Parts: sequence; C-alpha cells; structure tokens
Amino acid sequence: MYSLTEHPEELRRCFEQRRDFVDSIITCFRTKVKACADDEEQAKQRSVKTHDYYDMIKRVEDIINHQIQTFLNSITSNYIKNLFVKHIVHAAASVARCVKDCFLEKNKDGFCFDRKGCEPDISDQNAKLAIRQCSRTVNWKQEISDLCTCSSHAGVNGISDYCGMLNIVGRSPA
Repeated sequence: MYSLTEHPEELRRCFEQRRDFVDSIITCFRTKVKACADDEEQAKQRSVKTHDYYDMIKRVEDIINHQIQTFLNSITSNYIKNLFVKHIVHAAASVARCVKDCFLEKNKDGFCFDRKGCEPDISDQNAKLAIRQCSRTVNWKQEISDLCTCSSHAGVNGISDYCGMLNIVGRSPA
C-alpha cells in the first residue's frame, strides 16, 4: 500500500470536488454514444451481441497494467524523480484496483444489463466520436490543473513543479 499524503481526507476532497466534472463527462458520453434505440419497437428489431463483463474488465486491467509497465520501463532520467513517479503510478494503480474491486462488489449479483436482459449497442465509430465531442465540451485541461494544485496543497509532495506546467496548459483552449 502506498501513501501519497499524510492528509488523505484533504486529498479525498480534491477528488470529490471533481464529481460534477466526472458526471458531466459521463452524461455527455451517454447521450452522444447513441447506444440505445429510440423506442421499444426499434429495440426489439436490434440484435446485439452480449458481453462477458468480467472478461472485459480483466482485459482492460491487463492493458492498463501493460501500459503502466511500459511507462515505468521508459523512465530513464533523474533517479529521485523516477522514484517519485513510480510512487505516484503505484498509488494511482492502487486506487484503480480499489475502484475496480468496488465496482465488482456492487455488481456481485450480476450487471444491470444481465438483470434487465439487454445490452448497449456501442459502435467503435460512435464511441470515438462521443469521446472526441465530449472532450471538447468540458475543460479537462483546467480540471487536471486544479486537481494537481489541490493535491499539492493536500500534501502530495513533488508535484508542484508539474502543477505549474499543467496550469499553463489548462489555460489553453481544450
């Protein structure tokens, strides 16, 4: 277990303050992805492949773990900063595992799609378009900058150098 700060409640507030931001992204994606039929009759005419959500979660987890390892292997400069970056990456991975475990626990009786007997029909093209459109409608660069600054004030050491750069990027157009 990695500890990023001696003030975890302050850090938690930093993330909780971003809840509206996350909700707006999810709402945007849900409306833009066009995964649902307009009416029940149209839905009956669609044949949608069912998914093994446990397998899907495992595959995403494997991809993320591979990307983390690739990133950590690519770090070659300043040893002290590398230790700090590795510390941050491991802590973030720990949070991600916690989110995954919580999600699986909340769905231990089956995923809502399984219980309701339906599946979303998400095409790759619609998903990519939705991601592109939604990333333009929210000021994600500023949100990341604000999260960095808040985290630094909450006692996460060593990130203030990065927050300055993110603040400059955050002020540029999305």
